[in-house]
Amino acid sequence: MGDNRFDDEDRKLFVGGLPQDCSQDDLKQYLSKYGEMDRVQLKTDYETGRSRGFAFVVFADVAGMEAALADEHEINGKRFTAKKAVTKPGKIYVGRLPSDGLTDDDIKGYFETHGTVTEFIRPIDRANNNQPKNFAFITFEKEAVCKQLIQMGTLDINGHEVMIKEANSNPRDGGAGGGRGGGRGGYGGGYGGQQQQSWGGQGGYGGAQGGYGGYGGGQQSGYDAYGAQSGGYGGGGGGYGGGGYGGY
Repeated sequence: MGDNRFDDEDRKLFVGGLPQDCSQDDLKQYLSKYGEMDRVQLKTDYETGRSRGFAFVVFADVAGMEAALADEHEINGKRFTAKKAVTKPGKIYVGRLPSDGLTDDDIKGYFETHGTVTEFIRPIDRANNNQPKNFAFITFEKEAVCKQLIQMGTLDINGHEVMIKEANSNPRDGGAGGGRGGGRGGYGGGYGGQQQQSWGGQGGYGGAQGGYGGYGGGQQSGYDAYGAQSGGYGGGGGGYGGGGYGGY
């Protein structure tokens, strides 16, 4: 999509097993032989300021990251690892969908032109002969795509203006029945159902056991979930990445 603010996931490196005496400047100087870098972020303990032994590095281009991946590394006498950072998925809420004139295939096909769509959900209204509701949730392979779409705010799909928001918005008409699909709670638990109405509970959208499994629940989410034993995207040791490099 041509904006480096949003495509840095393709150039991001996870660096782990760093020695305690390795500073951010040390790491930047060491990795500079592979290419120009946009950002080096050594993770530190909030209270003590001590290194947590891992970092994220965004190279200016993919070639620099690939060069670093192809090599073995040692700094201050200690070997460390470098891996491509796990891509974090993202979800958007699409509102103001018309009752007719736009099929589910039309909507999904439009958003697939922006990035890889991994899940499309448009809930149905059981109180109205299972008619589709006027909103949908779309999951992209890369969160960066979601960020750009959210900044746009509205989009025109075949002459219909639709609204784009973060998926953690609790839509006003999000109750009364499940969505399309099912299995293990899946979509059928109901968006905004009785048990869990927000992203980030134990079960997330769709009920206590099924649904999305919690959007960033657990003890640690955000960048700090890399290497943590719990947390990550999906939280609690499960979710996306679980106890490994999940979420960042």
